Amino acid sequence: MYNSKSTSPSPTQPRNGHGDGRRVSQRGLLSIAMLLVSMGALTIALLGAVRLIFDIFGEGLLNSLDGIGTKAVAIGLAYMVGWLTAMVAIRVYGNLVLPMLIGWFAWGCLAGVCVLYMLVLQRLYVQEYDMLRYWAYLIVVGAGLGAMVGLHLILENHDLRPFSIPLLIISLIQLGLIVFRYVFTADAKYNFIWKDLVFFFAMTAFSILMLAHLGMLEPLRNQFTHYFDLNSTSIRTED
Repeated sequence: MYNSKSTSPSPTQPRNGHGDGRRVSQRGLLSIAMLLVSMGALTIALLGAVRLIFDIFGEGLLNSLDGIGTKAVAIGLAYMVGWLTAMVAIRVYGNLVLPMLIGWFAWGCLAGVCVLYMLVLQRLYVQEYDMLRYWAYLIVVGAGLGAMVGLHLILENHDLRPFSIPLLIISLIQLGLIVFRYVFTADAKYNFIWKDLVFFFAMTAFSILMLAHLGMLEPLRNQFTHYFDLNSTSIRTED
């Protein structure tokens, strides 16, 4: 009698409890999920803002006043969800795609503000508005500028100076319209000039501050950076 060795292969032992030895990164999945949530929420906020602006400038302010506060809160909530998830995805999980997308959204906000500014200039020139509409114009344009600055704060080393150039050009156009309206036309309502000047100086000052790059927003950005530097390890997962 003799002993024969078995030639059948022995079964492969699984490693670390996974048959293929591969593990899915939870950090990567969370980063992708936050990218999708951020882009979805910001897109919803953008579409809601476009619809609200269309209602104000198209149907008239009085026709769109019904529930306008609720609409503004809903749009602001969508924007804040997108803003917070983008901040966490970039500052905590190091998402490399989202900064580029946020930059595109910032340029989109600038384009929207420029279109709004031109629409407001047309209505200021015609001089057929009351104080309620005037305040609505100021608030809508200011909200657009605030949304743009908010996106700017998400990104590290983001420069607002190129964003000031289109606004300064439109401000120059407004200055020309003011001179033409009150000097070269006979039907100008001279008591409206202070409203034109307030809008002109507000937009010009905002644009010059962006162009000057004085670092006024740097302390706020540093606070965000300091907070996430201290708490990012406790927020994100280990794998």
